[in-house]
Amino acid sequence: MGQPPTHPELLDYLAAEFVRRGWSIKAIHRLMMLSSAYRMSGRPDPAQLQRDPENRLLHYRPVRRLEAEAIRDAILAVSGHLNRTAHGDSTLPHLTPYMEGRGRPNSGPLDGDGRRTIYINARRNFPVPMLVAFDLPIHFSTQGRREVSAVPEQAMTLMNDPFVVQQAERWASRALSQPGGTQEQRINALYQAAFTRPPNGDELRNALDFLRQQAGRHGCNLDDTKVWADLCHVLINVKEFIFIH
Repeated sequence: MGQPPTHPELLDYLAAEFVRRGWSIKAIHRLMMLSSAYRMSGRPDPAQLQRDPENRLLHYRPVRRLEAEAIRDAILAVSGHLNRTAHGDSTLPHLTPYMEGRGRPNSGPLDGDGRRTIYINARRNFPVPMLVAFDLPIHFSTQGRREVSAVPEQAMTLMNDPFVVQQAERWASRALSQPGGTQEQRINALYQAAFTRPPNGDELRNALDFLRQQAGRHGCNLDDTKVWADLCHVLINVKEFIFIH
């Protein structure tokens, strides 16, 4: 676009490595992804940010959102129902009563038998609404680069989609099925599964308050699945669940 590169020496180095490694795209991708620049945190240092606000010197990694398929797989993973079997036949997409049209296939199970999203049968006229909300490419043509949008529909999907509600309930049942454990330990396990970190003090207190509030709303005790399903549903809706720092 007429602008000089910010790192000409780096471009020369990568070009030379590309040739040296046999013109292998996979090899050059591996080299990039194992670099310190690629593995940097998405939380910039304030001093560095002041000196380089546009991040031209790559002092932090821009925050990115998971792709549609990865979001669905992550939800299945935390609920404990992700089927990691590789290869095999695809599974039919789940169709709601509102998904009508020419060539309507039979509906598959809501959770797709737990199969990874790449194994969901792609139907041009019946794409999975949840995946479309998170910018799944339309199946009518190839797309070199995906769009990454941020629209209210995505938040509404994570709040109301039947698949998300189902998996939140399963995640809660999984947490309650573990023998022993205090409420604090269960919350810690949920945070570890969702964010690979323990909750901080405020998050732990807020989670306990939320459980008590929901127990009162449902008219049940704190060990009821409905109460913990609500908390699991909240954690899935936290931005940290679908954004990588």
